[in-house]
Amino acid sequence: MSNSIILIKGKYVNLRNVNVKDSEFILSLRCNPNKAKYIHQTEYNIEKQNTYINNCLNKENEWYFIIENKQNEPIGTYRIYDVDKESFCIGSWLMKDNSNAFETLEGEYLALNFAFDTIKINKFRYDVRKGNKKVIKYHLLTGGKIVSENEKDYFFIHEKEDYLKSYRKLINCD
Repeated sequence: MSNSIILIKGKYVNLRNVNVKDSEFILSLRCNPNKAKYIHQTEYNIEKQNTYINNCLNKENEWYFIIENKQNEPIGTYRIYDVDKESFCIGSWLMKDNSNAFETLEGEYLALNFAFDTIKINKFRYDVRKGNKKVIKYHLLTGGKIVSENEKDYFFIHEKEDYLKSYRKLINCD
């Protein structure tokens, strides 16, 4: 990850680089039983989370964001990583329960546009647990395509144009 400070301002939320001071907030999301049902298991360990964040900060082509509301309170996370010649991977998209749809959608939108502009790749990939019906429906609605699966996950690919077209519809821009 670039060591430069990133602050991206939106209408409803801002994105900024993660830092070790965010460990407790991140663990509060990742270890929440309702949210943890469909993500990789995380142990509630501040020291391990600090190490993980420091490792992310030192990687090239990896960005880990905190999504903040307009009062500068953290309300979510989003990560861009595993960049190859054709696509990049997204993950760690978790939001506090009281986040509204505009904050949630804009957080993803700002992160993806940052990735499109920074790494100049117009395709992203991700996996979703098969039981996470709400998230699967969202990604299919926004143009994601299931390209493979295993016993617990669907693997998606998403094109920039499909995402932007569906995003505009979701926020009533078209």
